[in-house]
Formats: sequence, structure tokens, C-alpha cells
Amino acid sequence: MKQVYVGMAALIEKDGKYLIMKRSAERDFEPNSWETVTGRLEADESPNVGIVREVKEETGLDVEVIMPVDTGFFYRGSKEFPMVFISYYCKYIKGEVKLDWEHSEFDWITLDEALENQDLKHFAKMFINLKNLKKHLPEDFRFQFSSL
Repeated sequence: MKQVYVGMAALIEKDGKYLIMKRSAERDFEPNSWETVTGRLEADESPNVGIVREVKEETGLDVEVIMPVDTGFFYRGSKEFPMVFISYYCKYIKGEVKLDWEHSEFDWITLDEALENQDLKHFAKMFINLKNLKKHLPEDFRFQFSSL
């Protein structure tokens, strides 16, 4: 039986803008491309906890998970690396972005800028879902995660 990996993405909001990061040239998958903060789930970790860990590891930021905004499936590279992904809407709490070897640049952009940016086309559905959800969500909304 093939192993399926779980990937996560964070759409991090700070002052009405969202963090995007450019993958470094050394990355094995899609080097020099723009993305949101992404990462993989570790064993014995719930996805909503894993994404907070990944954000901290990759950016130095503390965030609060508000809710999931997208899920899906893709092959990361080849058919030997099947991946389920979960995307989360997160709000910035504190910290300054610190780049490591995984990313070479970062920027904060609006939802409309994200949707117009062709470099972020793989993340478009996530941004569309978030834009539509934000029209209806109260400012203090927080998703209640199950602890199975």
C-alpha cells in the first residue's frame, strides 16, 4: 500500500494583507516559485496544530488558526508522492518574518492581488474560498476543531 502524505498551507492575515513567500533555488520541488506558507504533517500531530508549527518554523511568526478553507489532493512531483492538503485561514499574532534556507523572499499582499498574481495560480482556489467566506464570517469567528 502506498503512503499518502498530508500537506498544509496557511493563508496568514495581518492588517488586511496575506503572507506569500518565494521558495529558494535550493528547493527540490518548484524552486523559485511563490507560495503561501506550506509544510507537512508529522506523525501523531493534528493538522491544525501542525500548521501552527510549520508557520513558526518557516517564518518565526505566531498565528491563530481561524478555520480550514480548502482541501484537495495532488502528486508532489511524481506519482510516488501522493499528497492530501488542507489549507487554513490564520491570523497573525506576533513576530517578524525570518527567512531560512527554504525561502528567499516574502511579501504581504491583498486577496485581490493574490488572485491576480499568476505566480500563485496553484493557490487561487484557497484565496477565492477565503474571499467568499470573509463576506459572511463575523470578525470573532473561530472554527471548533475535533479532538478525535
